[in-house]
Amino acid sequence: MELKGQTAVITGAARGLGLLVAEGLAAEGVNIAGVDLREPELEREMARIASEYSVKTLAVAINVGDEKAVIASVRRILHEVGPIDVLVNNAGIRETAAVWQTDSAMWDRIHDSNLKGHFLFTREVLSQNMLQRGQGTLIFVSSGSGKKGEEISSAYCASKWGIIGFAESVAKDLKNTRIRVTTITPGMIETPMARESEEWKLGLQWLDAQAVAKGIVYCIRQDPDTIIPEFRIYHRAQI
Repeated sequence: MELKGQTAVITGAARGLGLLVAEGLAAEGVNIAGVDLREPELEREMARIASEYSVKTLAVAINVGDEKAVIASVRRILHEVGPIDVLVNNAGIRETAAVWQTDSAMWDRIHDSNLKGHFLFTREVLSQNMLQRGQGTLIFVSSGSGKKGEEISSAYCASKWGIIGFAESVAKDLKNTRIRVTTITPGMIETPMARESEEWKLGLQWLDAQAVAKGIVYCIRQDPDTIIPEFRIYHRAQI
Protein backbone atom coordinates (compact mmCIF):
# COMPACT_ATOMS: atom_id res chain seq x y z
CA MET A 1 0.00 0.00 0.00
CA GLU A 2 1.19 3.50 -0.80
CA LEU A 3 2.09 5.26 2.44
CA LYS A 4 3.35 8.60 1.17
CA GLY A 5 1.52 11.53 2.76
CA GLN A 6 0.06 9.50 5.60
CA THR A 7 0.61 10.37 9.27
CA ALA A 8 1.90 7.99 11.93
CA VAL A 9 1.95 8.42 15.70
CA ILE A 10 4.79 6.46 17.31
CA THR A 11 5.22 6.23 21.07
CA GLY A 12 8.67 5.67 22.51
CA ALA A 13 10.14 7.37 19.44
CA ALA A 14 13.22 9.10 20.87
CA ARG A 15 15.48 6.08 20.57
CA GLY A 16 15.66 2.34 19.98
CA LEU A 17 12.93 0.48 18.09
CA GLY A 18 10.52 3.42 18.04
CA LEU A 19 13.08 5.68 16.40
CA LEU A 20 13.94 3.04 13.79
CA VAL A 21 10.26 2.60 12.94
CA ALA A 22 9.93 6.38 12.61
CA GLU A 23 12.85 6.43 10.18
CA GLY A 24 11.48 3.48 8.22
CA LEU A 25 8.10 5.10 7.79
CA ALA A 26 9.59 8.52 7.02
CA ALA A 27 11.57 6.86 4.23
CA GLU A 28 8.17 5.86 2.77
CA GLY A 29 7.04 9.50 2.90
CA VAL A 30 5.02 9.23 6.12
CA ASN A 31 4.71 12.25 8.41
CA ILE A 32 5.76 11.39 11.97
CA ALA A 33 4.42 12.47 15.35
CA GLY A 34 6.92 11.06 17.84
CA VAL A 35 5.94 10.66 21.48
CA ASP A 36 8.44 10.18 24.32
CA LEU A 37 9.38 11.45 27.76
CA ARG A 38 12.96 12.20 26.62
CA GLU A 39 12.27 15.68 25.31
CA PRO A 40 15.73 16.83 24.13
CA GLU A 41 16.43 13.52 22.34
CA LEU A 42 12.96 13.44 20.82
CA GLU A 43 13.12 16.99 19.49
CA ARG A 44 16.57 16.40 18.03
CA GLU A 45 15.57 13.17 16.28
CA MET A 46 12.28 14.51 14.94
CA ALA A 47 14.10 17.54 13.50
CA ARG A 48 16.69 15.24 11.90
CA ILE A 49 14.02 13.01 10.36
CA ALA A 50 12.17 16.01 8.95
CA SER A 51 15.39 17.26 7.35
CA GLU A 52 16.62 13.91 6.00
CA TYR A 53 13.32 12.61 4.62
CA SER A 54 11.44 15.83 3.78
CA VAL A 55 8.39 14.93 5.87
CA LYS A 56 6.50 16.76 8.58
CA THR A 57 7.38 15.78 12.12
CA LEU A 58 6.17 16.74 15.57
CA ALA A 59 7.84 16.03 18.93
CA VAL A 60 5.31 15.31 21.68
CA ALA A 61 7.06 15.06 25.05
CA ILE A 62 4.58 13.48 27.46
CA ASN A 63 4.10 10.53 29.79
CA VAL A 64 1.92 8.06 27.85
CA GLY A 65 0.21 7.06 31.10
CA ASP A 66 -1.11 10.60 31.69
CA GLU A 67 -4.70 10.62 30.43
CA LYS A 68 -5.13 14.38 30.11
CA ALA A 69 -1.79 14.71 28.30
CA VAL A 70 -2.68 11.95 25.83
CA ILE A 71 -6.08 13.48 25.04
CA ALA A 72 -4.51 16.89 24.43
CA SER A 73 -1.63 15.45 22.42
CA VAL A 74 -3.85 13.59 19.96
CA ARG A 75 -5.84 16.78 19.48
CA ARG A 76 -2.59 18.67 18.86
CA ILE A 77 -1.32 16.09 16.35
CA LEU A 78 -4.56 16.26 14.37
CA HIS A 79 -4.34 20.05 14.29
CA GLU A 80 -0.62 20.42 13.49
CA VAL A 81 0.15 17.34 11.37
CA GLY A 82 -3.12 15.94 10.06
CA PRO A 83 -5.43 12.92 10.18
CA ILE A 84 -3.83 9.90 11.82
CA ASP A 85 -3.45 6.82 9.61
CA VAL A 86 -1.10 4.74 11.75
CA LEU A 87 -0.60 4.32 15.50
CA VAL A 88 2.45 2.40 16.72
CA ASN A 89 2.09 1.71 20.44
CA ASN A 90 5.73 1.05 21.24
CA ALA A 91 6.57 2.91 24.47
CA GLY A 92 7.60 0.67 27.33
CA ILE A 93 9.89 0.21 30.28
CA ARG A 94 11.35 -2.82 32.01
CA GLU A 95 12.02 -3.07 35.72
CA THR A 96 12.69 -6.36 37.49
CA ALA A 97 12.11 -7.75 40.96
CA ALA A 98 10.71 -10.87 42.57
CA VAL A 99 7.00 -10.49 43.19
CA TRP A 100 7.50 -10.08 46.95
CA GLN A 101 9.90 -7.23 46.24
CA THR A 102 7.60 -5.50 43.73
CA ASP A 103 5.92 -2.51 45.33
CA SER A 104 2.82 -0.80 44.00
CA ALA A 105 4.80 2.15 42.66
CA MET A 106 6.95 -0.14 40.50
CA TRP A 107 3.88 -2.06 39.29
CA ASP A 108 2.15 1.21 38.36
CA ARG A 109 5.20 2.61 36.53
CA ILE A 110 5.46 -0.49 34.38
CA HIS A 111 1.75 -0.77 33.63
CA ASP A 112 1.27 2.95 32.99
CA SER A 113 3.96 2.86 30.32
CA ASN A 114 3.51 -0.62 28.89
CA LEU A 115 -0.25 -1.09 28.98
CA LYS A 116 -2.21 1.99 30.06
CA GLY A 117 -0.40 4.09 27.45
CA HIS A 118 -1.48 1.63 24.74
CA PHE A 119 -5.08 1.90 25.93
CA LEU A 120 -5.11 5.70 26.13
CA PHE A 121 -3.52 6.35 22.73
CA THR A 122 -5.67 3.69 21.05
CA ARG A 123 -8.86 5.09 22.53
CA GLU A 124 -8.06 8.69 21.63
CA VAL A 125 -6.77 8.03 18.11
CA LEU A 126 -9.88 6.00 17.37
CA SER A 127 -12.42 8.30 19.00
CA GLN A 128 -10.92 11.60 17.84
CA ASN A 129 -10.17 10.63 14.25
CA MET A 130 -9.68 7.10 12.92
CA LEU A 131 -13.17 5.71 13.56
CA GLN A 132 -14.76 8.54 11.58
CA ARG A 133 -12.69 7.58 8.55
CA GLY A 134 -13.08 3.84 9.08
CA GLN A 135 -9.58 2.95 7.93
CA GLY A 136 -6.12 2.84 9.47
CA THR A 137 -3.54 0.64 11.18
CA LEU A 138 -2.93 -0.01 14.87
CA ILE A 139 0.34 -1.67 15.89
CA PHE A 140 0.89 -2.97 19.42
CA VAL A 141 4.46 -3.84 20.41
CA SER A 142 4.33 -6.60 23.00
CA SER A 143 7.16 -9.10 23.58
CA GLY A 144 8.08 -12.74 23.79
CA SER A 145 7.66 -12.02 27.51
CA GLY A 146 3.94 -11.73 26.77
CA LYS A 147 3.95 -15.42 25.87
CA LYS A 148 5.56 -16.89 28.97
CA GLY A 149 6.26 -16.06 32.59
CA GLU A 150 9.84 -15.18 33.50
CA GLU A 151 11.83 -14.99 36.70
CA ILE A 152 11.87 -11.61 38.53
CA SER A 153 9.56 -10.19 35.84
CA SER A 154 6.00 -10.66 37.06
CA ALA A 155 4.97 -7.03 36.57
CA TYR A 156 6.69 -6.75 33.18
CA CYS A 157 5.31 -10.05 31.86
CA ALA A 158 1.81 -9.18 33.09
CA SER A 159 1.93 -5.90 31.16
CA LYS A 160 3.12 -7.61 27.97
CA TRP A 161 0.52 -10.38 28.24
CA GLY A 162 -2.05 -7.63 28.77
CA ILE A 163 -1.09 -5.95 25.50
CA ILE A 164 -1.87 -9.13 23.57
CA GLY A 165 -5.31 -9.55 25.13
CA PHE A 166 -6.08 -5.86 24.74
CA ALA A 167 -5.07 -5.83 21.07
CA GLU A 168 -7.14 -8.92 20.27
CA SER A 169 -10.17 -7.32 21.94
CA VAL A 170 -9.66 -4.06 20.02
CA ALA A 171 -9.54 -6.05 16.78
CA LYS A 172 -12.91 -7.60 17.64
CA ASP A 173 -14.36 -4.14 18.32
CA LEU A 174 -13.15 -3.02 14.88
CA LYS A 175 -14.18 -6.06 12.84
CA ASN A 176 -16.80 -4.07 10.91
CA THR A 177 -14.29 -1.40 9.88
CA ARG A 178 -11.19 -1.41 7.67
CA ILE A 179 -8.94 -0.58 10.62
CA ARG A 180 -6.28 -3.27 10.96
CA VAL A 181 -4.73 -4.44 14.24
CA THR A 182 -1.37 -6.21 14.52
CA THR A 183 0.51 -7.29 17.65
CA ILE A 184 4.30 -7.56 17.43
CA THR A 185 5.83 -10.20 19.72
CA PRO A 186 9.61 -10.11 19.26
CA GLY A 187 12.30 -11.85 21.21
CA MET A 188 15.08 -9.91 22.92
CA ILE A 189 16.00 -6.87 20.82
CA GLU A 190 19.30 -5.02 20.93
CA THR A 191 18.19 -1.54 22.00
CA PRO A 192 19.38 1.07 24.51
CA MET A 193 16.90 -0.40 27.02
CA ALA A 194 18.47 -3.84 26.53
CA ARG A 195 21.97 -2.45 27.02
CA GLU A 196 20.81 -0.87 30.27
CA SER A 197 19.30 -4.13 31.56
CA GLU A 198 20.83 -6.74 33.86
CA GLU A 199 20.77 -9.27 30.99
CA TRP A 200 23.18 -7.35 28.75
CA LYS A 201 26.27 -8.68 30.51
CA LEU A 202 25.17 -12.33 30.09
CA GLY A 203 26.46 -12.58 26.53
CA LEU A 204 23.08 -13.51 25.01
CA GLN A 205 22.15 -13.35 21.33
CA TRP A 206 20.01 -10.30 20.58
CA LEU A 207 17.74 -9.47 17.65
CA ASP A 208 18.82 -6.68 15.32
CA ALA A 209 16.38 -3.82 16.08
CA GLN A 210 16.50 -2.75 12.44
CA ALA A 211 15.08 -6.14 11.39
CA VAL A 212 12.18 -5.76 13.82
CA ALA A 213 11.52 -2.20 12.59
CA LYS A 214 11.41 -3.46 9.00
CA GLY A 215 8.91 -6.11 10.07
CA ILE A 216 6.67 -3.45 11.58
CA VAL A 217 6.83 -1.31 8.44
CA TYR A 218 6.02 -4.44 6.38
CA CYS A 219 2.85 -4.99 8.44
CA ILE A 220 1.82 -1.35 7.99
CA ARG A 221 2.35 -1.49 4.21
CA GLN A 222 -0.27 -4.22 3.68
CA ASP A 223 -3.56 -3.33 2.03
CA PRO A 224 -6.64 -2.86 4.28
CA ASP A 225 -7.97 -6.33 3.46
CA THR A 226 -4.77 -8.10 4.54
CA ILE A 227 -4.81 -8.75 8.27
CA ILE A 228 -1.69 -9.83 10.18
CA PRO A 229 -3.04 -10.48 13.70
CA GLU A 230 0.40 -11.24 15.15
CA PHE A 231 3.93 -10.84 13.84
CA ARG A 232 6.53 -12.87 15.74
CA ILE A 233 10.26 -12.42 15.17
CA TYR A 234 13.11 -14.15 17.01
CA HIS A 235 16.85 -14.59 16.75
CA ARG A 236 17.69 -18.16 15.80
CA ALA A 237 19.33 -18.65 19.20
CA GLN A 238 16.10 -17.64 20.98
CA ILE A 239 13.92 -20.34 19.42
